[in-house]
Amino acid sequence: MLLGHGAVYDEQYYTVAPPMAGSSWRDMEAWCIETFGPSTGSIWIKSNIRTPNERWYQNNGKFWFRSEADLSWFLLKWS
Repeated sequence: MLLGHGAVYDEQYYTVAPPMAGSSWRDMEAWCIETFGPSTGSIWIKSNIRTPNERWYQNNGKFWFRSEADLSWFLLKWS
């Protein structure tokens, strides 16, 4: 998994780009919703209501987490 970081609405986020082979993206997304609560989904899709400072987002083949602890939980589950 590729790790990185970036900013969403000027706030720091930790990112992970999981490989598309193996576990399904939808399984990962469902697990994030169950574990971390709902998200508006993709950060920049115009049809979504943009909500700053969400706990997590998904976009561009990556999951974006507000806290490093949430990123760690994701990595423990899906690595």
